[in-house]
Amino acid sequence: MNNSNYWKQRFAQLEAVQNQKGAAAYLEIEKQYRRALRELEGKINNWYGRLAANNGVSMAEAHKMLSGVALKEFKWDVKDYIRHGQENAINQRWMKELENASAKYHISQLEALKLQTQQSLELMFGNQLDSVDAVMKNIYLGGYYRTAYELQHGFRIGWNISALDQRKIEKVIHKPWAVDGKNFSERIWSNKQKLISEVHKELTQNIMLGQDPQKAIDTIARRMNASKRNAGRLVMTEEAYFSSAAQKDCFNDLNVEQYEIVATLDSHTSEICQSLYGQVFLMKDYEPGITAPPFHVYCRSTTVPYFEDDFGQIGERAARGKDGKTYYVPADMSYQEWKETFVDGGSKADLIQIPQIQDEKIRKANDEFSQILNSTKSTPFTDKMILYNGSTEYQPNEKLDAPFAYNQELDVIQYNPLAPNYELYDMNFVQAHELSHRMDTLEYCSWKNEKFLQAIETTSAKVYDNKEMITQWFAEGGKYEGDMVLSDIFSALSSGGLNEILCAGHSADYWLENRTYTCMEIFADITSIEVLDYKSKAEFTGILEEIYKAYKEMVG
Repeated sequence: MNNSNYWKQRFAQLEAVQNQKGAAAYLEIEKQYRRALRELEGKINNWYGRLAANNGVSMAEAHKMLSGVALKEFKWDVKDYIRHGQENAINQRWMKELENASAKYHISQLEALKLQTQQSLELMFGNQLDSVDAVMKNIYLGGYYRTAYELQHGFRIGWNISALDQRKIEKVIHKPWAVDGKNFSERIWSNKQKLISEVHKELTQNIMLGQDPQKAIDTIARRMNASKRNAGRLVMTEEAYFSSAAQKDCFNDLNVEQYEIVATLDSHTSEICQSLYGQVFLMKDYEPGITAPPFHVYCRSTTVPYFEDDFGQIGERAARGKDGKTYYVPADMSYQEWKETFVDGGSKADLIQIPQIQDEKIRKANDEFSQILNSTKSTPFTDKMILYNGSTEYQPNEKLDAPFAYNQELDVIQYNPLAPNYELYDMNFVQAHELSHRMDTLEYCSWKNEKFLQAIETTSAKVYDNKEMITQWFAEGGKYEGDMVLSDIFSALSSGGLNEILCAGHSADYWLENRTYTCMEIFADITSIEVLDYKSKAEFTGILEEIYKAYKEMVG
């Protein structure tokens, strides 16, 4: 699974999901702006309606002090504003202004209108800040866990992931990241101050000129639309950053060392994103806006892990220091199931634990063999072999006669470093062969398959009929000189009778000891030839055709 296209597809989908969260937050902010504009329009019309029937009011009228009754009504409003502010944790500076207004004996009508309109905007921006804060936390938290899920699910290796600490999330969310040193709450506050200033300025000018209040409303609506667009740019840019930050932190925690830039390539893709597409960087060089998204406003680019070695080693390093246990992650395990299992501490009773291989040579060989399996064409059998390989235990046994053997009773592959020729064995073949024995024993039972048995019997006769050809194959300079795997198949088919012309093979006594050995060894040898892509696979359409067809029918 460690190929580039797989990661590009999965992480592009992940970024699309994160982008939709930002878009949904912007839709909610749009509703807040529409609601606030309706409130402003109502308050402005109500204010003008009290003071003038037709042609507006003069600045002098606007500066008149409120009458006793009007002031009492206004203070009732202010008390409601204060109560609402306390319930919704509105900016404390604004709360202080409201308290001061409530304590005044006199207040002008213009000041009252400004306070009333500002209250609507304070509420709107307070809600906006809450919305953005909540969605950015969700984007960071979801992005981190989903990144871990994609990595573990992609490589089918799972281990416990520590739940993110709330204090860490708060620290990440409120830390300034752009060159101007502002975080999103400060940007929202600046946007608020600008809009309030523009609204107050428009109201004052409108009154000074005695203009129709609808002109002020129309101008304020345009100002609010501009402010809304700023909010949209803010939300989508912050979404891109926190989505990227979540990936960065998860990559670091999982020991990913390099990442690749992936851009959505269409007519809207910027030149900078097109130029960076496919570039690979070290994690230590990760810098938003320079070597990582977002590269600009509304940036849709993302990062994907880039691997030069097998992820199994990364998994071992990441799991080390926790409980040290890794598990096979089923292909059909959903994100929610994964999170419940590996983040929330759910049961792993139904999962297969991946054994820790103690011997360094065996561990390195297994890592190499895992890469071979992962790069093999995906079939139901090869996918199953990946599962078996990940759950197979290797156990030392110095009493073992052979260097390697599968022990059916213990269900382990045993090895003896002291056995003759141990260092000469091709470890990829050893693992493919012994792993095939395990799969055959636990699942296929080739010695009971009638078609396989019949094919072996029929092919055995062909072997003797083609003895001269086979002799040439394994002679010095022959096309299969030194091919011990194919040689072992012919040894099995002849029950050791042709061993003198072959380069390798079990003894005649071995074949006669137990008739099931013939089926088991041929099954394991055919699997090894196919998985390791030996040139002797050419005989699957030649002398071994009938056996191979029965084998493929058996394994599916």
